[in-house]
Amino acid sequence: MSQNTTISAGATHAAELLRIATAALDAGDLADAETQLRQVAAIAPNDPVAAHQLAVVLVKTNRSEEAAAVLKKQASVGALPVSLLLLGTLFEATGRVQDAELCFEKVLKREPENQAAAARLAAIREERRAANNISSSGTADDITALEQAVERAPQNAAALHNLGCALVRAKRFADAESMLRQSVQISNHPQTWMALGELYETTGHIPQAYGCYKNTFNVAPNDYHLLMKLGALTEVMEDKPGAREHYRRALEVKPGDYQATSKYTSLIFDKEPELAVRSWEDVLTKAGDNVERQSAALDQLVCHKEWWERIKRGEMPYHCARLSDLFFTYALDDVKQWDAINQKRLADKPGNPSLLAAAALSKFSLRDRHGAETLFRAAAEKAPDHVLSTIRFEPAFYEQLRAFTDADLTRTLPPVIVAASLVPDPKGILYLSCNFTYFRAFALPMVVSMRETSPHTPVHIHIMDANEEETAFALAFLQKLSPIKFALSVERPGLTKGPIQEARSYYHAVRFIRFYEHLRHYGVPLWLMDVDAVINTDLDGLFATLDGNDVAMRIRPGRKEPWNQFNACVVGAGTSGPSFEYIRLVAAYLAYFFQNNGLRWGIDQLAMYGVFADMEDRKEEPRLALLGEREVDYTYRDDGYVWCNSGAGKFQHLKRIAKPNSLPLANFDGNKFVGVFERHWKECERIAAELPALST
Repeated sequence: MSQNTTISAGATHAAELLRIATAALDAGDLADAETQLRQVAAIAPNDPVAAHQLAVVLVKTNRSEEAAAVLKKQASVGALPVSLLLLGTLFEATGRVQDAELCFEKVLKREPENQAAAARLAAIREERRAANNISSSGTADDITALEQAVERAPQNAAALHNLGCALVRAKRFADAESMLRQSVQISNHPQTWMALGELYETTGHIPQAYGCYKNTFNVAPNDYHLLMKLGALTEVMEDKPGAREHYRRALEVKPGDYQATSKYTSLIFDKEPELAVRSWEDVLTKAGDNVERQSAALDQLVCHKEWWERIKRGEMPYHCARLSDLFFTYALDDVKQWDAINQKRLADKPGNPSLLAAAALSKFSLRDRHGAETLFRAAAEKAPDHVLSTIRFEPAFYEQLRAFTDADLTRTLPPVIVAASLVPDPKGILYLSCNFTYFRAFALPMVVSMRETSPHTPVHIHIMDANEEETAFALAFLQKLSPIKFALSVERPGLTKGPIQEARSYYHAVRFIRFYEHLRHYGVPLWLMDVDAVINTDLDGLFATLDGNDVAMRIRPGRKEPWNQFNACVVGAGTSGPSFEYIRLVAAYLAYFFQNNGLRWGIDQLAMYGVFADMEDRKEEPRLALLGEREVDYTYRDDGYVWCNSGAGKFQHLKRIAKPNSLPLANFDGNKFVGVFERHWKECERIAAELPALST
C-alpha cells in the first residue's frame, strides 16, 4: 500500500470518527463524544473541528483549563473563529482580560460581522474605560465605584488592581492587600506585583516587599526601575552583595546611568576603588557634549578619584592626616573642569537654584569660600529649609559671635535638670547627648560596651525630651552598670511630637551648646560622641590624643560641602584657652541660628568648619589632633577605639524596637559591628527586664 493510500485511509477513518463524535455530542453523550474525538486527535492532531468539539466537551464537563490548553494549541496551527471565540470567553472568565481581548480581535479580523465577538470586545473595553476613568484618589465615592466594577466582573484583574490602588491611597492597607493579591493570582501582572510590593514597603514589611518585586523581576528581568528598587531594598536589609548585583544589572540595562552608577560605586568602592573610578569616567565619557551630564559625572568623579589616589599612595581615603589634606589635591584638575562647566551653566541660566548650588560647591572645592558664599546664599533663597541658608563665612558674622556671652548662648533654651552627678576625672569624660529614643536604642548598648572595654571611663549622659518616667528609667538602668561612673542631665524642649526635622536639628545642634556648658562646668577634657557606636577598647589611648593639642576631631578629605568636612561623630575638647574659645564659638554659631529659627540638619558640622576657618584667618585657630582610622573606626579594626555605625542598620534597629522581632538585623559583608552591637543590645534587654516597664 502506498503512502498516499495510507494517508487517505487515515483521513477517511478520522472523518468517520468525527461524524460519530458529532452525533454523540448532539445526543448529549459527552463521554462517547470525548472518546471518539480523542481518537480523531491521535489520527489528525491539527483538525480544527475536532479540536473545537473536544474543547466544548471539556467545558461542559467542568474542565475549562484543559479546554483552554486544547484551543491554545490549535490556535498555533490555525483555529476556527468559533474556537477563538470560545478561547476568548475562557480567558475572560479566568480574568485574563488582555488575552481574551486578543482572541476577540482575531475573530473580528476574520469575521468582521461576528456579533458575539464584537459584543465581548466592547464590554471588555468599556469595563477598562470605566475603571480607568475612576479617580484613584481614595475617596469613598471612588472606592464605591470601583467596588461596583469588581462586583460586575469579580475575575477582572484590572478592576481588582485599580480598587487595590484606591484602597492604598485611602490607607485601607488590609483591604488593599486582599484586592491586589486577588488580582495578581488571576493575572500575574508585573504592575500589580509592583503595587503590592509598594504597599508592603509603605507598611514596613520589607522582606514581603522584596518578594513581590522579585516576582515582578521574574516577568521583567530587564526593567531598570525594578532593578533599582530591588537594589534599594536589599540595601535596607543590609544585603550589600545582593544590592551590588542589582545595581550592576541596572547598569547593564542603562550603561553610564548616573543613578545606577552612584548606587553601585558607593557599594564597591571599599573593595574595588579603581573600578568605581572607571565607572564614573565612563559616565563622563557617555555624557558627550551634554554639560548637565558632565557636571553630574564630575560631581562624583572628583571625590572618588581623590580617595583612590590617596589609597594608591598608602594614605587614609576618609581621614585627613594633615590639614593640608583638606579639599582636593590629586583630583584638582578635575575639580577645575567641574567648576568651569558649572560657571558656564550658571551664566546661561542665572538664578537657577540647583545651578547656583553646584557652582557654589565647585567654587568652595577650589578653596574660594568667600566667593562660594555669595552663590550659596543666592541658592538658599530658593531653598530656605536647607543647610545652605546657614552658611556664613564673612568676618563680620564671627565678630558678632565673639560678642556672645555664656548667658547669651542659653538665653532661649529650657533649663537643664541634673539627675545624677559625678566627680570629674582629669583624664577626661565621655559625653553623650541624644533624645530618649536614641538613648534607649543606642546610648545604653554603647555604655554597656564601655563597661566591658573601658569601665574606668566616666560618662555624662544628657537626654533631651525625657519625661519624668523615662528619666527615672534611665537613672535606674545606669545604676545597674557598676563600676561605670556616670552623670545624668535632662532638658525638655518639647519636640517629641513636633516636626521630625525640627527635632533632629535641635538635638544635633544644641548638644554642642550643652557640650560647651559641661566643658566649662567640669574643667577637664570632654569627649562628645554620637551614641550609635560601640566602645571597642580602652579609651585612655583615644583621650591621650589631646595631649599637646586643643581639640581632637576627624576631618575628611575630598569633600565638596562645607557641612561635610569637619566630622561631629567624635570630638574631643581640652581645657586650654583656644579649646574653650573654639567650642564656645561653635556653640554661639548654633545659638545664633536657634534664636533666629534657623537650625537645619548639618549645621553642627558647618559651624565646626566655619569657626575654625575664621580663627585660622585670624591666626588664632586651636591646635588640632586629627583622628584617624583607629580613633574613628568604620572598618572595625581589632584595635579600633570607637566602632561607628554606618548604613541603614540603625534605622532597622529603631523599627525593631517599635515592632519587636519584625525586622531582625542582618550581618552581611562581614560587618563585625552588628554581632557586637547585638550582644550588647541583648544585655540591655536583660537589664531592662529587671526594671518597671515604661508606659510609653
